[in-house]
Amino acid sequence: MPFGIYNISMKRFLITALLIISLPGALLATTLNVLILKRAPRADISFAHNYAVVVEEEEFFGPVSHTNKLLIEPSGTALRLYVHNPKTNSKKLLGTFKGKIDIVRSLKGVDFSHTQAVSALKAKPLSSGSLNLPQGAFLHGPFATLRQAAYGGDITYSGPLTIYPKRGLNIVETVPLESYVTQVVNCELGGEKSLEALKAQSVMVRTFALFMVQTRLNALKKGNTNWLHFQLFATPVDQAYNCRKRANNRELPSALVQKAVKETADQVVLKNGKLARVQYNTCAKKAAPKGVICQEKMISLARKSKSYKEVLAHFLPGTTVSSYDARHLSTETARRLKDALRTSKK
Repeated sequence: MPFGIYNISMKRFLITALLIISLPGALLATTLNVLILKRAPRADISFAHNYAVVVEEEEFFGPVSHTNKLLIEPSGTALRLYVHNPKTNSKKLLGTFKGKIDIVRSLKGVDFSHTQAVSALKAKPLSSGSLNLPQGAFLHGPFATLRQAAYGGDITYSGPLTIYPKRGLNIVETVPLESYVTQVVNCELGGEKSLEALKAQSVMVRTFALFMVQTRLNALKKGNTNWLHFQLFATPVDQAYNCRKRANNRELPSALVQKAVKETADQVVLKNGKLARVQYNTCAKKAAPKGVICQEKMISLARKSKSYKEVLAHFLPGTTVSSYDARHLSTETARRLKDALRTSKK
């Protein structure tokens, strides 16, 4: 699945929440910035690929061998970074930084196959436009693995990470929309055997995600800077992107889950041509709250030979399921975040 190449300045990358990615045979989709770790006292990250540490919008360390972990600790309103060599159990302090930190596996003009010894790591200037998302940047499999105590194990992420201090440290993953949908569907309904139920869930997940991004962009426009770094939580506060199924690769998305997401790619629920507010939850034997789709009832309808569109129409009268071109949302995001950054510097 080829992706377009986007070379962007470091400052824009750090505040741009959505990037446009081309998908073959489909409309343009977006990537999402998802908060995967909140206010942690420490982070211990291991890697599947060589990586670079980009700090304070100006310099970077690396490339660092994937055999070396990255240890991050909050220090007041800053972050203290160490590179840890597990073989020798030695640590090198990279420094204490007040700005955001990006962990990436590609930089324009940098050969990531030639890494530096931990003892020799020194800061290098970051040239304008050197941070990029090259072809296939999100498609090389696992990138970073992070201990998630709340889920009883390690969760592996494929996208670049951004870390910033806020009452501890926060970590954000940049993830393609369809990959995000796949993981949420797996967390929410991964064991389901009805393809139509999984398709309905896929459309609901995608719709909810984009609706929340739009809502939080509107909040950002009104001055709420909470959404400068991310637009979605990885927990059921929004949707379960992190979950026990993901920890230690316990239950990877099944072929049926992947099929459901692929066959509904770009599809959302629209009402009067706009993203509908779609909410769902598990109800067990209780009645669903008003305006919330009960997943058990949704599954029941799908198992009675109803198509996923018929299932959604049953719960959401007056709506349609249609492909959605999110390019305008990406453009709007970049513009609003750029304006917010400019305002914050005045």
